[in-house]
Amino acid sequence: MYFSESEEWLVVLAASVIIIGLLIKSYRDYKSMTAEMNKKIKRQKDDEAYIKKLKDVVDKKNEQLQKMIENQKKPLG
Repeated sequence: MYFSESEEWLVVLAASVIIIGLLIKSYRDYKSMTAEMNKKIKRQKDDEAYIKKLKDVVDKKNEQLQKMIENQKKPLG
């Protein structure tokens, strides 16, 4: 079966629209996935910085407690 020239143009136009639509959707998906991954990476870095800060605070408190324990163990006099 043969198409007339106008029908061929309609088929080409429809195929072009479908392909452009797929490309646009793929691009949007890529952008959203990239944004999500960047958020995840930022959150992970923030969490690591928080944990490091928390560890430093705990270590400092531990040192203070150890000094207090040593001072209590020393005999008065």
